[in-house]
Amino acid sequence: MIAAIFLAGCSGNLFSYKGSKITQESLMVRLQDGNQQGVWRSNELAIMYRYQMSSQVLKLSGTAELAGGNKYFSHIAVYLLALDDQGVIMADTLIYSGENSRRMIMIPMDFEKTIPLPEGAMAISFAYDITPFLSNGK
Repeated sequence: MIAAIFLAGCSGNLFSYKGSKITQESLMVRLQDGNQQGVWRSNELAIMYRYQMSSQVLKLSGTAELAGGNKYFSHIAVYLLALDDQGVIMADTLIYSGENSRRMIMIPMDFEKTIPLPEGAMAISFAYDITPFLSNGK
């Protein structure tokens, strides 16, 4: 199930993570009031984030980079996931997107968003969809 959450192909609003569950505690960031920072890691992506939480509004900024290997993509999308206290995804918000089939998108990539969180959100996590750049255009 976790692999499906992090590797599921999605485009625009055709797919939603809502209702899925994050079961690995290491992939969940418990929300705290005030200024917070940390690093979220999967096998493929590392996100260095900073956030400020106040009255169900999250001001989020940071940088995402690959954990290793290829640093060029033709498509990348990174989502913030709002979780309840059981790890169930209450909402998902696109925080970074880039797509260009003819040119490479290079990361690391920076993002900055202000995101209203649903009532009852206790943690956040991230999900992503990436397509490596193929130099022959395929």
